[in-house]
Amino acid sequence: MNTHPAATGNTGMTRNPQKRRTPEQIRAGNLRLGLVLLAIVAVFFLGAVLKQLYFGGLAN
Repeated sequence: MNTHPAATGNTGMTRNPQKRRTPEQIRAGNLRLGLVLLAIVAVFFLGAVLKQLYFGGLAN
């Protein structure tokens, strides 16, 4: 008898109803994701501003 998870069809990808996330955990995850996305946007914005300053923004 083979008890390997792949052999039994149980690959561990199914949801365990015992491990459901609480609303506080979901909120914390959403906050973390929002802060990461905000940091990415800030880096791109700062890069654009520095590019304009370094390469001479407007040509008159």
